[in-house]
Amino acid sequence: MNLLKKITLGILIVFCLIMVWVVFELNAEAREEAKFLNVEIPDNMSFEKPVEFLTDNQIDSLESMDVNQEKIVVIGNGYNGYDFYMWHKPTEKGEIYIKAFELTQDIQLSREILAKRTKNEVKDLSGDYKLFKGTSVIYEGTFSNFYPTRFELWFKSKSSGIEEKLTDKNYLIDGWDR
Repeated sequence: MNLLKKITLGILIVFCLIMVWVVFELNAEAREEAKFLNVEIPDNMSFEKPVEFLTDNQIDSLESMDVNQEKIVVIGNGYNGYDFYMWHKPTEKGEIYIKAFELTQDIQLSREILAKRTKNEVKDLSGDYKLFKGTSVIYEGTFSNFYPTRFELWFKSKSSGIEEKLTDKNYLIDGWDR
């Protein structure tokens, strides 16, 4: 076998391996997304769909809202992503962030990125509730195929490193289509 035939055979083998890998990855992604298709929404729980967008006046109203407890408001959709409005009374330095779970299967959503993209550093302590914001896409699921999700607001102490769930809220959301 001459050198040209060996090179051609090598290129053909590499091409076949790449094609097998692509097919495997596509099947793995399809299996993962299937978990979020036709999810039955529990009757014994209440959910709301996030408002898809807010006008400037609505944003101003939300930002000036008087809050007397930890709270989460989620705005957006799977196509454009979600905005998170989080209220917390800073009594200790640390960080707050969002975690999300699909409720029927208890699958943590966008585990690698959601907390990172919604993380806010708590530096200034006060006796009042303060508004924090974050934005992220939820990658699981597909657009316009809704499933029940619990969004949780978490605080991680700077001094002790201990994480504490502050509050949660249930929504019906859809995911981001690739």
